[in-house]
Amino acid sequence: MTDSGLAARKLRDLLDRIACTHGCSILPPTGGAVAGRGHRIPDDLREFYELCGGAWLFRDGPYRWRVCGPDELVPASPRLLTEAIAREVMTEAPEDLTNGCYAVADGGGAATDPHVVIDLHPTRAGRSYLVGSETYGLVGEMPVVATSVPELLRWLLSTDGANPTLATSQGDAYD
Repeated sequence: MTDSGLAARKLRDLLDRIACTHGCSILPPTGGAVAGRGHRIPDDLREFYELCGGAWLFRDGPYRWRVCGPDELVPASPRLLTEAIAREVMTEAPEDLTNGCYAVADGGGAATDPHVVIDLHPTRAGRSYLVGSETYGLVGEMPVVATSVPELLRWLLSTDGANPTLATSQGDAYD
């Protein structure tokens, strides 16, 4: 089996594990994701969207997660900072890390819920950061929770529906 075939099998196994976990479900595929100009969809994210259209994790828990479908994979800054501030950051600091971040998971939809954003900048593609509306874009306040989609799904499962700020991380986005 090729490396890509093995990776796809591991992703399918992980999705099966999610589907069999109480309070979790996998949504049917709805198509592929598109990134903005200058950004890159990692192969494992492309594969994820070929296999499913997102997921719900711990829907009955105090900290539930909704992994966005491909049509909801949108730039995170307008959602978390407002359109005006996002445009200002893009203009005044075009190399800022937040300009490559896309919303990939949230606590159910409210702006105040915890979010996970995935970085689609070509040099950081696939890194995921735990953010809140008050911490997004702040140095030292965006922990790296995963460097690949399978790792992100395992991290989301590891939260077990509890406070995600207590889960393990791998340093800060700005490190």
